[in-house]
Order: sequence, then C-alpha cells, then structure tokens
Amino acid sequence: MNNLSAANRLALDRIAACDPVLVGIEPAHAALGLQERELGHAGPPFADDEILPATVLNALAGAAVIEGWAKTVHEARSMIENREIRLRSNHELGTVSPMAGVVRPSQPLMRVENRIGEGVCYATFAEGGRRALRFGVYDDQVAEQLAFVESRVAPAIAACLPEEGLAVLPLIAEGVALGDDVHQRNIGGMYAFIKALSGLDADVRSWLLDNPQHFLNYAMASAKLSLDQARGIDGSSIVVAIARNGKKCGIQLAGTGAKWFCAPSGIPDGGFYPPYTLKDAQADLGDSAIMEAFGLGGTAAHCAPQLAAVLNTPWSVAVNAGRLQRSFFIAAHSQIHPVLAGDDGLGLGLDAYRVVSSHRGVRIHTGIAHQNGMTGWIGIGAVDAPLDCFTQACNYLDSVAPQQLEKCV
Repeated sequence: MNNLSAANRLALDRIAACDPVLVGIEPAHAALGLQERELGHAGPPFADDEILPATVLNALAGAAVIEGWAKTVHEARSMIENREIRLRSNHELGTVSPMAGVVRPSQPLMRVENRIGEGVCYATFAEGGRRALRFGVYDDQVAEQLAFVESRVAPAIAACLPEEGLAVLPLIAEGVALGDDVHQRNIGGMYAFIKALSGLDADVRSWLLDNPQHFLNYAMASAKLSLDQARGIDGSSIVVAIARNGKKCGIQLAGTGAKWFCAPSGIPDGGFYPPYTLKDAQADLGDSAIMEAFGLGGTAAHCAPQLAAVLNTPWSVAVNAGRLQRSFFIAAHSQIHPVLAGDDGLGLGLDAYRVVSSHRGVRIHTGIAHQNGMTGWIGIGAVDAPLDCFTQACNYLDSVAPQQLEKCV
C-alpha cells in the first residue's frame, strides 16, 4: 500500500468509527468561545475589506440586533461593514449552520459528541418558514419565530433526549431509506427523530413535522464531527469540509490543515417558488455541503426520486449524476445503504484526486435564497462545488508532500 493509500485508509477508518450523539444544549458563548461583538457565519472566512452578500449581511445584522449591539438593522449593517463586529467562520469555531449560517453568542446550540471516541461539534437550531434569518430576513415575525425555537422547541427536544444521548446516524439511515438525500429532503429523518423522542409535547411535535428541514442541522453537525476525525492526517486527500459564504465556495482536506481552497460560488438552479426565477437567485451559500462531503445530498441524487422531481431534474439524469458522484468516493457507508444505491452503496471518503480526474465538480443540493437579502427562501436547486477548488487542493497537497503522493485512483 503506497503512502497516499495508507493516509486515506487511516482517514476512512477514523471517519467510519465516529458515533455522533445529541446530548444537550449549551449557549454559543460557552460552547464556541464566541465573545461580545463576535458572530459566526457559514463558509470560508471573509477578508476584512470584503463586501458581504446582502443575504449574509442582513442575517448577521439581525443577529446583532437580537444581541443588543445595535438598535436597528441599518445600524447593525454599518457596524458589520466597518468590522466593528468580528466575523468568524463557523468551521473554525466548531459548528456548522445552513445558508447564511449566522451564530451569535447568546443562542442555544445542540452539543454533538462522539460516543466512542473524542470530538465535539455543535448544531444550530433551525427556525421554520421561508422568511427566516438564515435566508437574510429579519423583522418582528422572524424574531418571534426564533424566540419560539430557542425558548420552546430547543429545550423540549433536550428534555426528551435519552440519558445516553440520541445517536444520529441510525436516524439518517432511516431517512435515506425513505428517500431523503439528507440535505434538501429530510422528511424521513424527521419522522425517525420524532419517533425517537416519544415524550415530545404535541405542539413541538407538530412544529417539527411542519418543518422537516430542522433535522438537517443535526445531520450536518454529525457529518462534521465524523469528518473532523480525519483532520491532521499528513498526505490524505479526503475532503473534510465543503462550505460556501455567498461569494466563495471553499474546501478543506484531511492532509492540508485549516487551509481553504476557494473559487467563486455558482448560482443554483432547479425548482423555484413562483414568481421567482434564476435571475433572483443568490450565489450558493451555507455550511450544509458538509453533507455532500459525507456522501449524501447531491452525491446521493440517485437515491432521492421525490427530490429529483422538486428540482425539475428527470429521474434518469439524477440517477446518472448520483452514480458519477459515487465514483468520487473511496469506500461505502456501512450504516447507510438504501436499496436504490445498489451494490456500491453510498460513498464514504470523498477523494479530491478522484474529483479532479473526473473533470467535474461535486454536485450540491441546496436551498436558494433571494439575492436581495429581504425576500428569503425562493427555491431548491443544484449547483456544483467548483472543480477549481479541488484542483488547487490537489496541487497544494502535491507541493507539500510530493514523496507521499503516488496517485492510487
């Protein structure tokens, strides 16, 4: 076995051995070390002089108002643009969150632990509806929705968790068996989640059933926790993060430390809620492409027929796309194996070299936000993580450890 194969096998073993469980709630300031006038955001870091997309800027501004750092969204936007509020990438903090991905110090987070080893990650609690903070919308209605989730839904879920914690991978497996991609379709996963929390009050159960995307956040944190086990393995070409900030898409590899390899985010296309069209779409954003790095989402397109219909994608096209994406992975999930995946199963261990060799990007299933940062969620689409991200990463890996990198694909 050559050195690249050995490094990737070690990475795969560590990822596969992780057993993420939900154990309880902590405030973000304690869990992540977020300080006064610091906010987390999705995707690679922004430069200090970088102009933020309206969707991200407005979401961060809304968070600043909630924290009491500004009296109005306008005042908060000015503070953020002048970097009077420090912006930090969620991945560096130890969390992941969809779309704009805003994380503020006072908000509750779900702690996700590795039951059979080391490691902790944190999930945000997703609010419901198409007009939501993560889509850049902030007003009194959004504030009320957030308050309900944080003061009612989050503690109700925490109170019903088993003493030993709630294992997430079996819930994901059940959802996938019911047709979820575990990115833009989470109906089966939510059913499994509610079934596992039998003590939930009726109002919380009803809210969760109406907002199945809430399950995504727990799946994302579990995927990050699993993939983080592979970080720091010299020479490994396994992708441990894919994230987008509305301007750039970036990836990280197990063998390249905290370095991001970035290219411009694409604009997703698919199924739009009338009257919106592609011309209204915000460039792709969010930490949720961690699901694709984990072998789900767009890389499992061939196992989610109902989602293909929502995306306006012919089933034959979705099947071919998913099977191609499966070829980018070194191994298969042992716990997640839907019938539609066939003998190959779903992929585990996304190999940057395989992506580059294919001359294709990684398919992401994603929510679509309106670019004006005021309208909110306007559709569900697909977009590629740019091939250039993977090319840069492989070139860098070649340059830092050429003696270890005999390509084995």
